[in-house]
Amino acid sequence: MLTRPLFTIVTITYNSSAWVRQAIESVLSSSYGDFEYIISDDCSSDDTWEIVKSYKDPRIKAWQNEQNLGEYPNRNKVLEQALGQFILFIDGDDILYRDSLEEYSRYIEAFPSAGGVWGVFTIYFDFVVFPYLLPPEELTRLNFLSLYPVTVVGLAETLFNTECLRKIGGFNTGFGIGDTYVKRRMACEFPMLLIPAGRCFWRQSANQASQLVRKKYRILIETFRIDREILSAPYCPLEGVEKELAVRNFRIRTIKLVVGNTLMKGRFTDFFMLMKKMEIPYTRLAYLFKKADYSYKARVESDRPLFNDYNFRKKP
Repeated sequence: MLTRPLFTIVTITYNSSAWVRQAIESVLSSSYGDFEYIISDDCSSDDTWEIVKSYKDPRIKAWQNEQNLGEYPNRNKVLEQALGQFILFIDGDDILYRDSLEEYSRYIEAFPSAGGVWGVFTIYFDFVVFPYLLPPEELTRLNFLSLYPVTVVGLAETLFNTECLRKIGGFNTGFGIGDTYVKRRMACEFPMLLIPAGRCFWRQSANQASQLVRKKYRILIETFRIDREILSAPYCPLEGVEKELAVRNFRIRTIKLVVGNTLMKGRFTDFFMLMKKMEIPYTRLAYLFKKADYSYKARVESDRPLFNDYNFRKKP
């Protein structure tokens, strides 16, 4: 009988030869060894695949796609094959820190109901003692009723419960920022454990996918479409006054971003293009003169933060 590992570590590669050795060796050097390691090369035209094939560790399952799938279809392909209870994406230009999996395993044991473990920038969360498990209602309030960046940290800092990720259909291939979509989507349905970011090094370079989507207002357009979908979906946990405020904030933020990035910079053609492409009625321009309300703070103050007993448990 096949034993299911705790983790599936995934490395997606595409012309990653400059960095892929560091990515692979950082995973194989982990202090915690209960994992399978899947490497899926998306038809690299450099020598990435030759480098991948040179590793013979029995934990590695590697393949090269017959045709280029693109980033998120490639991630979904791996998700279908993953055996691990939790899945972590360490791409071909990332580096996993040596003790990260061991730390994740302790968090999973302490918080078995978590749908994932998410790294966040602690400087912004002055009302939480980490680690802390937040239910979907609180996560969604923070996403739409506050300015706390719950879902913006890189994918390599995001550990997913594999079955939870499958239940929402994996990554939406219609978005270039599919990691933003999947985190906001999962936040609506599953409790997530927030921890300080810093379990890996995620490299930023000019040619990576996260940089390419910044062109031609793509991030603005896709963020608008993601938030519009979530706020109108039956799985969104917000109701009543909170839902109304979230929609109002969404409309104010959207119109101010559109105007700020176009008319305020003398790009009049771009303004009309965006309004049409995002299907925003011109009556929404009235929201330019309204102020959004992002004052939500999980109903606590920094001197009385959210906490649990994790940091007060003595070792046996």
